[in-house]
Amino acid sequence: MSQTVQRCGVFLSRVVRRQSLCEEHFELTLALEEFPPAVPGQFVQVLCRRPDDAEGGAAMLRRPFSIGGLERGARGVEMKILGRVVGSGTAWLDARSPGDFISVLGPLGRGFTAPPRGATALLIAGGIGLPPIRWMAETLANTGVLCSAIVGAQRRSLLPVTLVDDPSATGSATNCVEEFARAGIPAAVTTDDGSCGMRGRVTDAMAAFFGTPMARETLRVYACGPEAMLRAVASLCAQQAVECELAMERVMGCGMGTCQSCVVPVTDSARAEGWRYALCCTEGPVFDARRIRWE
Repeated sequence: MSQTVQRCGVFLSRVVRRQSLCEEHFELTLALEEFPPAVPGQFVQVLCRRPDDAEGGAAMLRRPFSIGGLERGARGVEMKILGRVVGSGTAWLDARSPGDFISVLGPLGRGFTAPPRGATALLIAGGIGLPPIRWMAETLANTGVLCSAIVGAQRRSLLPVTLVDDPSATGSATNCVEEFARAGIPAAVTTDDGSCGMRGRVTDAMAAFFGTPMARETLRVYACGPEAMLRAVASLCAQQAVECELAMERVMGCGMGTCQSCVVPVTDSARAEGWRYALCCTEGPVFDARRIRWE
């Protein structure tokens, strides 16, 4: 997998499926005639209004969405995006039905780096951070990389995954996530209130994972989720001397570095101050955790 975008464009997609994943999250499967090569961690900018609506309505700017999966076939490409209704743009998307058309711009940004030969991977997803992690899991499993996953949310009703019936699903970190099981990847679940899996946060499950015998020098951690979670994941990986990549989330007006609205503070030894602001849309959204300057 390469981090760098080879080319991007504006593509008209057609909704082929819409489903509710949990209490607040929905997923759209979009059909496109074509779409450039892309890797997990990259994103698209979605026009949250009809492509022929010149007036624009409430959602003038495109909204960023991580690519949750790409499947290529003789009839074209299917892309998955996952959303949570937080405003007029995502509410418009949530109301789409099969047959509706949506304009997408992409692929954009830098994605996850493929682990070196012989490495193992730990994949961490918090809430809406599931899409790139799920796609990364499928990609790594297809290349024979040994993976484990941890999925976290505040409570069971906010888990945007399909949970397999399991009598041990409450009170422990349990393998009960169908999306990862299909790829042969064990996935532990954590919830803040203990309503599913381990009571606690993803870092609690990570601490248990790090307590097992393993070769830390060959382990790679990939994470996406709320910034507080990413900061805690980065801290734990630093303590364990484990390499980690984080898919950061920012509000992006353009997605191409023009509006300068999506900055992330990163270390930079070439600067007198020792740090600078990087644009999440072009230098990210995936960053080496060691580069992030947490404020």
